[in-house]
Amino acid sequence: MAEDQIFLSRLFVKSYRIIKAMNSAYLANLGYHNFKIGHIMVLMNLAPNGSMTVDLAKKAKVSKQAMSKLVKELTAEGYLIAQEHPHDHRASLLFTTEKGKQFIGALKESRETVDANFSQVIGQKRLELLKEILTEIVDQYEGQLPINDSILSSKL
Repeated sequence: MAEDQIFLSRLFVKSYRIIKAMNSAYLANLGYHNFKIGHIMVLMNLAPNGSMTVDLAKKAKVSKQAMSKLVKELTAEGYLIAQEHPHDHRASLLFTTEKGKQFIGALKESRETVDANFSQVIGQKRLELLKEILTEIVDQYEGQLPINDSILSSKL
């Protein structure tokens, strides 16, 4: 198939799979298995002074039920801890544990490794341009299209 006949959507899917596989392999080598994209969304959106599940769901633009499931999974694995909310006794505040902080550090290293690999292929300037272009696309359409909760359960 000629290059001009490849659909943009197919290129996005293929490149996403490549990045996902690179991240998964890197994290698996460090002992992190069975992580989902949603787990990362939870951990990356936690506020230093704690977050409520409902607020995380709003940030991630997913249902409270989907976010609750992810929070339960991360809590069971020891990446999160829940503490009673000081002002609302019906709610809990979520915090990252030391294990969760270590994972976030490993994820940052993984992302830097992926960037370095891509930079070797296309060069640093073109990588920055690619990020800039993709950011423009995401900024334009992100709030306009629904995000399916099933995306959150996709394995990393």
